[in-house]
Parts: sequence; C-alpha cells; structure tokens
Amino acid sequence: MRTEVHTCMGPKTFSATIRLHQLADETEKGASARIFCMPGFKQQLRLSAALAALFTLSLAVGCRGFFVNPTLQSISVTPSTGSIAPAGTIQMTATGTFDDGSTSNVTSKSSWQTSDTSVATVGTNSGLVTAAATIASPPGITTITATDGAFTNTATVTVCPVVTSITITPSTTNPAAGSQLTFVANAVFTGNLNQQDVTAEVTWTISNTAVIPSISAGAATVSSTASGLSTTVTATLCGGTSPPVTISVQ
Repeated sequence: MRTEVHTCMGPKTFSATIRLHQLADETEKGASARIFCMPGFKQQLRLSAALAALFTLSLAVGCRGFFVNPTLQSISVTPSTGSIAPAGTIQMTATGTFDDGSTSNVTSKSSWQTSDTSVATVGTNSGLVTAAATIASPPGITTITATDGAFTNTATVTVCPVVTSITITPSTTNPAAGSQLTFVANAVFTGNLNQQDVTAEVTWTISNTAVIPSISAGAATVSSTASGLSTTVTATLCGGTSPPVTISVQ
C-alpha cells in the first residue's frame, strides 16, 4: 500500500482507491492507496490570527461585557446635599451601578424633578439645579429626584440668602439638672429686615455635651448629672453663626 499526504482546505481524512501507474520497480496494478487531507498552511495562519484577535479583544473588554450588556442595579445622586444662594446653580450627577460591578455616569439618561419649583428648578435631562431669585420664607429647601428606569434616588438642595445675623433665645439660661430646655433661633437675611424663625433649619453646636447631649429642632434635655456644669450653644445657617449662649446648670 502506498500512502500519500496532500494539502487541502479541510481537516477531514478520507480514503480512496486509485489506480497506480506502474512504476519501474512495481509489478502490480490497482494497488490501494490511502490519501490524507491536511489543513492548508494559509488556512492555519488565518485561523491563528483570528483566534489571537478574539483573545486580545476579550482581554480588553472582559468576556462578560463582550457578550452581555450589564444590567442597571441602582443609581446614586451627588452631592447628596447642597446649599446655594438665590439665582445660583449646582450640578447634580447621577451614577449607575451595574450587575457586573461597573459604574457609569447616567446623568443625561436620567429624568430629573424638583419637589418645589418655587425654591429651585432642575433641568429634565441635565441635572442642573437653578435656585429661585427670591425665597419667600428662607431658607428654601427642595428635594431633587433622579430616575433611570425603575431606579430612583434623591438629594436635598437648600437655597440660602446671605445671613445678616442669627440670634438664639433659650427658655432659660439656668436650668435644673434633668430638666427640659428649648431654644429658638431667628435669622435676618439680606434684602429682608424681618426676622425669620429658623429653629428647625439651623445646625446646633454644643461645646459640652455632658451638659446637653443634643438639640433637635430647638428641643433639649439637660443631663441629670450636669449640676454645677456649663456649656455654650451656637446656631449656624447659610454660612452665618450666632453669638454663643451660655447655659449654666443649677
């Protein structure tokens, strides 16, 4: 039997019976031969190049991202809180988190809304917040909501005119240990000489929390072990801070 190897465009092996011409040293005719089909050299080069290109591309984009579009899982809005002056602007940004762990800016893909247009408006697809030129009862507070598909998140924007002054009035400056204490904060804003009650809006600062642990919307409880101790309290809003008030416990 004679074996011959041929180059062809396919990986399969096939058999055939051929008639061989009599050679000088052969005495029989009609001998069987087996012919093997081998992949062509050019075909091997093309296949190798294609595989190498596919492997390189999969490394660049990641196999999962290459074959499947990631699915949005949640969105966040930054900054989560913001403070601007009347007629001022602040840019909100929405960031999407996907099921493959990646994140992407989805600000322009999101729909934006404001809870109070008298305080500030927001671009429907831009996230740009613009404060009203005047605030009837400063400070103005509005909630900004971003929505992308089934997912939403919010941020709070405070519109603060310039504060001329803040004053604090406590119910007493000499409370008994363990007693209830209240504070009222009033502010005067530029362009409006009338005092505004901002007790619920100010940030309270206590110098000695062993005397007054905390103040919420002006309400506080004096510590039962604070006899003979004292503390100062201040209120801050829109960049303005009140003079300190001293509280001395009986």
